[in-house]
Amino acid sequence: MTAPSPVTARDLLGAWRLESWALVYEDGRAPEYPLGPDALGFIMYTSDGHVSAMLSRAGRAKFATGDAADKSRAYDDSFAYAGRYEVRDGAVFHSIEVSTNPALPGFTSTRTITLEGDRLTLTGPDFLPNVPRYQRIIWRRAVPKA
Repeated sequence: MTAPSPVTARDLLGAWRLESWALVYEDGRAPEYPLGPDALGFIMYTSDGHVSAMLSRAGRAKFATGDAADKSRAYDDSFAYAGRYEVRDGAVFHSIEVSTNPALPGFTSTRTITLEGDRLTLTGPDFLPNVPRYQRIIWRRAVPKA
């Protein structure tokens, strides 16, 4: 039996729609969904090596007044970053340059790639160090509207 070809940067090009973003615990407890089990989002990979991701909670409330509480809720209900990416050794490395989380610029996330047809699964360490969990993000290739 022939081993599958390694995933290349070319395989990731384009837009992918979020199916699931889970924090999976190594001790077997139930996964957590930072933006809910029905979170929305896209990740886009460009041919010149850029990546951009935007995720949000489904059914977000519109601003009632635009006050600090509205803004705080909007921040808590979304997550975004952009930067450069590189694929090597079965993983994608996202070098974050800008993010809604001010702790992430300068950070490089490592995600193991599993690509099955139009389904992309990225798994890797949580952004927080020394926690007994990992991130599992599942994407499906976005299909252009007809």
